[in-house]
Amino acid sequence: GAYGPEHWVTSSVSCGGRHQSPIDILDQHARVGEEYQDLQLDGFDNESSNKTWMKNTGKTVAILLKDDYFVSGAGLPGRFKAEKVEFHWGHSNGSAGSEHSINGRRFPVEMKLLWYLP
Repeated sequence: GAYGPEHWVTSSVSCGGRHQSPIDILDQHARVGEEYQDLQLDGFDNESSNKTWMKNTGKTVAILLKDDYFVSGAGLPGRFKAEKVEFHWGHSNGSAGSEHSINGRRFPVEMKLLWYLP
């Protein structure tokens, strides 16, 4: 639609081309500045309530997080709430199921956390 990923570049140049998902992380270019060291995870030590549930989306398994799990600090522009966890996997342990890669190598499984700024 009009708001799909193919249109994101109109909002920000950094959302187009090689900056869009999936990405290939190259070790020689991966640097973590001092300002990004202090990542804060809140709520992840708490046991999940019965409000959290799993769903087969037909493409993946999604764990919908209804409790309060947050990430902040490390240069983020606020406190982000975790909404769900998704998995991507291949047909077997030897296949490349991950969307993203490291040094051109894809992996059998990938876990992705989706966040939003409430």
